[in-house]
Amino acid sequence: MGSLTAVFYNLGLAGSLANIIGGTIGIVLFTYLGDFIQAYCIKKFPNQFGRKFSRSNRFLVRVKQKFGLGGIAAFTPIILSIPVGVLFALALTGDKKKVMFSMMISMLFWATIIFLPYFLFNINIFEWLKNLFE
Repeated sequence: MGSLTAVFYNLGLAGSLANIIGGTIGIVLFTYLGDFIQAYCIKKFPNQFGRKFSRSNRFLVRVKQKFGLGGIAAFTPIILSIPVGVLFALALTGDKKKVMFSMMISMLFWATIIFLPYFLFNINIFEWLKNLFE
């Protein structure tokens, strides 16, 4: 949503940098506080965060089985959101450095895909996609 907001409201370079810095802070924060946050949520809300299979859980398990950590990292900025993606990746592997590295690469990749055409060619990716599917 941060990328969409930055492009939609024409926030320019400042909005893009704020989006990238916010994503980086979120990845670091949820990577190192993820265990605590996950334990707290399961304890506080056991019905919502218990081990049940839902449609979204099945999707995440399929992504994990087919693509591994790289697939989860690739879907995180666009579909899952940084907190959900990081917490799920930490459940997949306990290597925090590996999770943080893959999430950073993915976030920078998607930021490049969204913001590079916007700044170099004045192409709003979201408007272009919207017009493509109309």
